[in-house]
Amino acid sequence: MTTIPPDPSSGSRRDRRVRRAASSSGRTKIAGIACAAVLGAGVAVGIGVAAGGVDSQDTANAAPVRQVTREPTSTPSAPPPTTTTTLPTLHQPSPWTLPGFSGALGPGSDPAIVRAYQHRLVDLHFDPGAEDGNYGAATQYAVQTVQKIYGFPITGRLGAQEAFALAAFQYPAPLQVNGEGNRTEIDVTKQVLTVYENYQPRLVTTTSTGSGQHYCYNSPRVNPTRHICEVATTPSGRFAYTRWVKGWDKSPLGQLYQPYYFNGGIAVHGYPEVPTSAASHGCARIPMHIAEYYPMLVHVGDPVYVFGGQAAHILSSTAI
Repeated sequence: MTTIPPDPSSGSRRDRRVRRAASSSGRTKIAGIACAAVLGAGVAVGIGVAAGGVDSQDTANAAPVRQVTREPTSTPSAPPPTTTTTLPTLHQPSPWTLPGFSGALGPGSDPAIVRAYQHRLVDLHFDPGAEDGNYGAATQYAVQTVQKIYGFPITGRLGAQEAFALAAFQYPAPLQVNGEGNRTEIDVTKQVLTVYENYQPRLVTTTSTGSGQHYCYNSPRVNPTRHICEVATTPSGRFAYTRWVKGWDKSPLGQLYQPYYFNGGIAVHGYPEVPTSAASHGCARIPMHIAEYYPMLVHVGDPVYVFGGQAAHILSSTAI
């Protein structure tokens, strides 16, 4: 906000004539001082320690009123009030106490212990599937997501470091600063997709984006006229969901389940296999159980932000 300083030559014309007559060498100096303050916040987490925080919001104060002497008929006035818009803060989860175990959890582990960790994953919006104590593919995908966020080895098994991370989990800062309340962020570097609803994480899941390999296809899909070869990339940028196809959608490169397109032929879609690394032709693959309800989380027009991707690169395009 910029505040325009009041007229330095305050006072009536009669006052100014008196001042000029009193001193021809008088001078008026004007000084302006501006300052800014930056607030920082830190978060400390740990197993067995409950941490509390206080959300803070910026407030805007109107500029101070400066009374100015005018002619008898004038009325002192103050600058118009100002307002500041503050985005909602990111709600961080509270620490949890989780059961201990030896070794690592995986398929066949104690159902009671697995169920406790599934419940925590659900609370954090990682979606491990049903809270049934069965350490199946859906739970492995959820654990892989945690491992990707923290930079742990991506095994899908839940060991001591994953248990510690879940007990004291804190959401990473959004990649898009001042982003819309309802949006999707795709982190190509970490291979993680996050859906925000009302500025809060609604879903955090593993994804698999463009592999960087070369591939070719004929276009258009019906009565093709060109043979195109390009690099499999998921380009960075701001996009928006344009259309959803219910069920399976046949593309020139294969079948996509429940695809929600956001950049031409690039979509978020379900796939039977979601590798731990980038392996698609450019789309963002997500687990099948999540693809079942994903179209209910997002809508046409919602923004999609992609970070860490490579620009699209067409190698050749020849007539058929």
